[in-house]
Amino acid sequence: MLKRTTNRILDLIYPASCHLCECALTEGRHLCTTCRDELKPVEPPFCSHCGECYDGQISEQFTCPNCHQLEFAFQFAIASLHSSGGGRELVHDLKYMRQIQLADELARMMQTTLTDSRFQPYLKDGLLVPVPLHWMRQRKRRFNQAEEICKKLSQHTHIPSLKALKRTRNTHTQTRFSRVKRLENLHAAFAVSKRLHKRIQGKPVILIDDVFTTGSTANECAKVLVQNGAEKVAILTALRG
Repeated sequence: MLKRTTNRILDLIYPASCHLCECALTEGRHLCTTCRDELKPVEPPFCSHCGECYDGQISEQFTCPNCHQLEFAFQFAIASLHSSGGGRELVHDLKYMRQIQLADELARMMQTTLTDSRFQPYLKDGLLVPVPLHWMRQRKRRFNQAEEICKKLSQHTHIPSLKALKRTRNTHTQTRFSRVKRLENLHAAFAVSKRLHKRIQGKPVILIDDVFTTGSTANECAKVLVQNGAEKVAILTALRG
């Protein structure tokens, strides 16, 4: 009740507006109903392994050509939104404009994606683990967007969030790298925190990040988690690049 009253007082002093279209909000948090409805959720058909989306009528599960003959350390990957329009703007503004409040909006959308039946074994006794930033990059950015999303998702789902991974090398930005170059760039770039090593033993882990592109980062993180005792790893991101 106190929190609700405080929010109403703040709304009077600082009227709430939609982050995307800036119209006044009479209800909701950061987006108006119209902008939320215009976001493009990831829907079938998509690759059952990497989550890449496809057009057309495909009723059965399938593996895309990019995943053929590849071995991943994670069980499957799925994103909540396409990397376009309002979805891309939300992640960009969270990540580069320090609009940390948007982590809650993205987490709520990702919570809906957790209804995918493949997540069922992860919801009962699993952990949420964010992809880490190197301490130098995090100090410059002042926060880790994956960690902020992960904390909010934990609050909404009551699945424990654990910063089990650390980045041991300050790798180059991967935006323009090929898949092979990405793998080289990420080799031995992650490790499990010694202090939290025991807490991942035998646990199913949902790895959280903002964007899934080629899966190189997610796979390297999953590999380290499994090698250090995690039962299995699934990937959940806000966007599918």
